[in-house]
Amino acid sequence: MSSFGRVPLQQIWAMLDRCAPGHARKLREHNYVVYFQGLSYPSLPVGEHGKRENPSIQIGKIKQMVRQLGLNQEPFLDCVRRLLPQLRL
Repeated sequence: MSSFGRVPLQQIWAMLDRCAPGHARKLREHNYVVYFQGLSYPSLPVGEHGKRENPSIQIGKIKQMVRQLGLNQEPFLDCVRRLLPQLRL
């Protein structure tokens, strides 16, 4: 199933704060690295050029992060679905 649309970065951070307690994020020049339970996702974009206050991130990138960090499995899956229903996991 293909993914369309975008999600504001603040909504992604809110989901991680709630669904992935203890996660960490590190800002690099062009992306964020997100760490959770010994796993990492090294390519969450910081947004397009210009003002990057609350950029919109492509749903495909978010789904990839969710899979790579293991958030697509119980007990995390219900929380992710509730906070980011547009992912359609």
